[in-house]
Amino acid sequence: MVSPADLTGLVLAGGSSSRMGVDKAALDVDGEPLARRVAAVLARVCESVVVASGDGRRLDWLGLPQVADVEASAGPMAGLIAGLSAARTPLVAVLAVDMPDASAEVLRLLAGLVGDHDAAVPRTDGGLEPLHAVYAADAAAGLRSAFDDGERSVIRALGRIDVRVVEPPDWSGADPTGRFARNLNRPEDLTSS
Repeated sequence: MVSPADLTGLVLAGGSSSRMGVDKAALDVDGEPLARRVAAVLARVCESVVVASGDGRRLDWLGLPQVADVEASAGPMAGLIAGLSAARTPLVAVLAVDMPDASAEVLRLLAGLVGDHDAAVPRTDGGLEPLHAVYAADAAAGLRSAFDDGERSVIRALGRIDVRVVEPPDWSGADPTGRFARNLNRPEDLTSS
């Protein structure tokens, strides 16, 4: 069984939120900023939580340690690599800041399934969910190699590391609804069920 001491939580919050029109990290969802809500989910599973905030300073109001993306404005890959590289634990539970229904139970399950793989990534009807996943900190090297080769898509970069894909029958006990994978990209997503 993986303990919280083996896990660092990483909130990916460096994006420009251009489709939403406001900073998603500060977006109020059920009375609290989305970044605080996502960090709280990670805190239920991880001993420490850090935020990949783009510039490493932007989200000081959260009161959590921050890391700067490995390259400015390069998308979630840049924050993921920075967070994995900064981790002092063997595993890193990763959540995108725009996932209001992120699941601590799914993260616990994934942490227990990583084993000798570089990552445990759930697959939903929408495809792979690499921003609600658990990575070995050592996966930073393979992802950085893909990034240095010009790859900016996390999903495509997964082809450069050893990923255990976790299918719905394996994660549905932790979240039968699959809502953990819901994300908020546009204002209309705030009213969708």
